[in-house]
Amino acid sequence: LATLGWVQEGAAQEGATPAAQTPTAALLTIDGQIDEQWARYFRRALRQATEAKVATVVVHLTTDGGYLDSGLDMVNAALAAHQDPAGSQPKLIAYIDNKAWSAGAMIAYAHQEIWLSGVAHIGDIGVIYQGADGEMKYAPEKFESPVRAQLRTVAEANHWPTAKLVKMTAREQELYRFDLSDGPVFVIEDDLGRFLATHKDLTKDKGVLILGKDRLVSYTAKEAVAEGMATGIVTDLNELYAKLEIDRTRVLDLSPTAIERASWLLAGFAPMLASLAMFFVFLEFKSPGFGIWTVCAVACGLGFFICQYYQDLASNLELVVILLGLVAIGVEIFALPTGGLLGIGGGIAVVTGLLLSFMPDELQFSWNADGFNRALTSAFMQSALALAVLTGALVWLIRALPTMRAVNLIAATAEITATS
Repeated sequence: LATLGWVQEGAAQEGATPAAQTPTAALLTIDGQIDEQWARYFRRALRQATEAKVATVVVHLTTDGGYLDSGLDMVNAALAAHQDPAGSQPKLIAYIDNKAWSAGAMIAYAHQEIWLSGVAHIGDIGVIYQGADGEMKYAPEKFESPVRAQLRTVAEANHWPTAKLVKMTAREQELYRFDLSDGPVFVIEDDLGRFLATHKDLTKDKGVLILGKDRLVSYTAKEAVAEGMATGIVTDLNELYAKLEIDRTRVLDLSPTAIERASWLLAGFAPMLASLAMFFVFLEFKSPGFGIWTVCAVACGLGFFICQYYQDLASNLELVVILLGLVAIGVEIFALPTGGLLGIGGGIAVVTGLLLSFMPDELQFSWNADGFNRALTSAFMQSALALAVLTGALVWLIRALPTMRAVNLIAATAEITATS
């Protein structure tokens, strides 16, 4: 199944970009709730696009929003991707054919251009909490303030109107318009004092209140273009490619493949898959001869590594460490007893590989990096869950399995009836 998935992935990319042609643009697709998996995908896809030296990256966004941390992570990745002083980074274009709300809008404005379909909507970057009962409440100022600061950085980097963008999240601030001789100027309440200080002839009363408190900015496609909050309107991706003068046959399709999406669905079961793989290995050691437990162990282990690989959590290092640990345990049991030294070393290697498999690749040995402690804590919890499940399964095995009739079917047994 893994081989089939990789073959399909390669075929899809080859179909999008003929081998004889160098890609000039890349297509990324983000749809659904913004979470840590999408953040990892976005970083990896941007890295692949940069390595392919494409001039333009088109990001197709369709989302109602998602988790704030993941959205901010994607915003920072987008800003970093097109702020190289040497100018070697690609231009980022957001395409929204339906909706980009909340974190989706925040990510879109981290791009240099935003193109919408005629029926698309964008905005409403409200920072909220949602309780177990489904009730939503706005986050306090302590959490909203950093988001406003991030939106200011985004507006400055990509030349979006700052006041309008900040009002997408500044629920308790008013948005004003002042009609100056050289055109209208929009001012958010935070900046009103500074603005009036530099325009001595103006007072607050001369401003037009555009949007009051308890309101967040949202736009239709036409409104966004008219207000300078979007670049233009297109009917579909083909028209966008035509406007950007991109040859569709030279677009590198980096959208998530079917096997990648399937791995994301299974990601929540990764600790269970890891524990089952080790459990089946133990069963094979206890009842050799049939090989069915080896097949089950390989299937669960493969599923686990596919899940972790597509989340940028596991690569060759983790696989090699775990396999070496299992080999050491096998040698201790069947070939070269060392008084437990190989077995203990193998066990430590397995646990180490398991722990690394739950940590992002870029953070594994970056002790001082932002997010390392959080990633390490999460990895410990996931690994502990896997080992707890394994321990529970072994306790059940020791107590219950010998009394079950199924043992006669799955294990080779013999009885000595004579004396010596």
